[in-house]
Amino acid sequence: MPHVSVHYKIYLTAGHHRQPRNASSELEPNPPSEVDVTDPGNIVPLYIPELPYVSGGQPALAQLLFWSVTDGSSGQTYPAGPLTQAVGANPLTITAWYFPIGGGNGTGTAIIDDAFSALKGDFIDDTFVTVTSDPSLTSQANVVGIVPTATAETLQAAASVASTTEPFSKWLSFNAGTPSGNTISVPAKASGIAIAVYERGITPTPPRGSGAEIGGFLIGGVAVDGGGAIVINGVPHPVDPWGPLVVALANFSLVTAGVAKAAPSFAAEGSKLAASAALESIRAALPAIEQQAQGKIVG
Repeated sequence: MPHVSVHYKIYLTAGHHRQPRNASSELEPNPPSEVDVTDPGNIVPLYIPELPYVSGGQPALAQLLFWSVTDGSSGQTYPAGPLTQAVGANPLTITAWYFPIGGGNGTGTAIIDDAFSALKGDFIDDTFVTVTSDPSLTSQANVVGIVPTATAETLQAAASVASTTEPFSKWLSFNAGTPSGNTISVPAKASGIAIAVYERGITPTPPRGSGAEIGGFLIGGVAVDGGGAIVINGVPHPVDPWGPLVVALANFSLVTAGVAKAAPSFAAEGSKLAASAALESIRAALPAIEQQAQGKIVG
């Protein structure tokens, strides 16, 4: 069975430098989830819109920017949101990429720029961009990865780079301006992040379905009221055909665990919401459970 590794990583901005890249440019606050999936199959990585972590001893939050999926020979990026990913014969690495909330330059005088390889599933250090509006800023844009925005600027990504055979695909802009083809127009006083993505095609196998906001990984027919399993922290747990309740309860427990390291008020509110939702799921499932206990067929 192919192995799937799921990571939740934060792209850090403190001391940002691309050439050479700072060793502390990424943070993975929690261990990855590891699971073997039957070929063919589907997995649903836990969708966490805002990831709690600790910075300088203080609780902080990072916002999901995008997902990357790679099998080592091809890769693809997907927008932030719930993800259902098909699994074929090859092992996969799935990464959710986050950016600290309030983690920009903070003064409204610069954006961060960087390049990402879908095949590698990571940021790359190539010289990839030209500041066409002010070529004197091009070196800093590639070496440091910062473009001043005292005035409006235009960035143009290279069609290809040395470290990967993938062509330029798109700009991902987060409060950093408006992309058009391989250029991005950055307004004056912008403070965000612009990422040039290098990828080709829709590979590996594209996601199947949508909107599966279910914690852990789903295997088999669980998502459509069939039997299968849910994988939590890399451990498969069998789920019978009335298993959506089990999936829901597992999801709520994962949400509670996810907010436990946040500020007390945030954690308390998150736990309260999860408990309330769990109670509603139990109430909704009770009639079917009672019928099963009486040996009746539940359709």
